[in-house]
Amino acid sequence: MKKKNILITAPSLDTKHNVSGISAMVRIIIEHNHVPVYHHFLFGRKDNDWGDIVSILLTIRQLLIFPFILKKYKINLVHQNFPFDPKGVLRESVAGLWCKLLGIPVLLHVHGGKFLTGKKPYGIYRFLAKKLFHKSHVVLVLSELERDIMQKEYQRTDVCVLENCVDSSQFIQADKLMPAEIPVFIFLGRIHESKGLHEILDVFKRLNGEHVPFRFVLCGDGSLRASIVPKFESLLGKQFDYKGVVSGMEKINAIRSADFFLLPSWFEGLPVTMLETMAAGVVPVITDVGSIGQLVHHQENGIIIEKQNVTDMHQKIKDILAHPERYAALSKNAKESVLRDYDVSQYVHRLNEIYGQVLSAQAKAKCE
Repeated sequence: MKKKNILITAPSLDTKHNVSGISAMVRIIIEHNHVPVYHHFLFGRKDNDWGDIVSILLTIRQLLIFPFILKKYKINLVHQNFPFDPKGVLRESVAGLWCKLLGIPVLLHVHGGKFLTGKKPYGIYRFLAKKLFHKSHVVLVLSELERDIMQKEYQRTDVCVLENCVDSSQFIQADKLMPAEIPVFIFLGRIHESKGLHEILDVFKRLNGEHVPFRFVLCGDGSLRASIVPKFESLLGKQFDYKGVVSGMEKINAIRSADFFLLPSWFEGLPVTMLETMAAGVVPVITDVGSIGQLVHHQENGIIIEKQNVTDMHQKIKDILAHPERYAALSKNAKESVLRDYDVSQYVHRLNEIYGQVLSAQAKAKCE
C-alpha cells in the first residue's frame, strides 16, 4: 500500500535555531513513525529572528506558500501543531482555510497555551478558535483536562487525547538513591518570563542567604536570556553553569547529572523536557498547570509548587533537601511513571490509528 503524505507543522526542528516543545515532539514523531511520509512545514519564527514586524512578515510569507506546498507534495493530511495563543489562533485559522479550500483533512494538535488552561480567548480570537476547532476533522489534546475544556468551552465532543511522549531509552539510567552531596537543579527550555525564571532566581537568593549548598544548570535560549543569565552568574558564581541550547549526548548527560528539574511555569501543555528528565529519575519541582497534574503527584513522583509563589517554592525545596531519604522513592516513581505510560512506541501506534480514522472518513466522504 502506498504511503500517505502528511504535512506536519512546527517551528524549526533545528535546536540551534529554536527551543520549542512542539518542535521536540515533531522531531520524535518524524524519527519514530515510519508508516507515513512526513513533510515538515515551518510555522513560526526562529528564536533569533528580529522583532514583531519580522515575525509578522515571515508568517505572511509562510501562509502564502502553504497551499503551493500542499499541492507540490500531494499532501493527504495536514497535522497542524497548534499553540493555543493569539498568534497561533490567527495563523492556524488561515492555514485551516487553505486546507478546506483544497479539500485536505486536518488533524489539529493542541499543545497547551495561555488560552487553553489560562485566560480565555476574547473577541475575534474566540470566534476564530471556535471556527478552527469545528472545521478540523480531528482535535487532539494532551490530557483529559484539556478534553473537558474543549467540550465545555467549545462544544467539540469528539476530542481525542494523546499525551506527549519520550524515547525513554535515551535517558534511562540506574536508580538514583539520593541527591548529590551538592544537589544539582536543572532547567531546560525556552528562557522566557512565563517559565518562572525570576521566581527561580528569588528562591536561589534565599537559599544562598541560608548557606544551602547547590548548583544550577540552565539550558536553553529565548528572549529573557540576555537579562537573566548575568543575574544568575552574579548571584551564584561557580555554582551556576549556562550551557545554552543542548542536544544529543550533551543534553542526555546534563539531564543524567541533575537531581531536580525546575519548571515553575505560569502555563504549559505537557512539557517534553519534564518527560525526559523524569525518565532519567530526575525529580520534577513543577507547577500544576496545563496537563502536568495528570502525571506529577505531590510527594509521590515529584514536588508540586504554587504558581508564582516564591515562598512556597522555597519552603518545598528546602524541605526535600533537608530529607534526602525521601529522594529515592520520588526518583524511582518519576522514572516508572514515564516508562509505563509515556514511551514513544505506544504514542506512534495510537497516532497512526488516528491518522487512519481521518483518512478513511475522508475517503468515504469523497465516495458519497
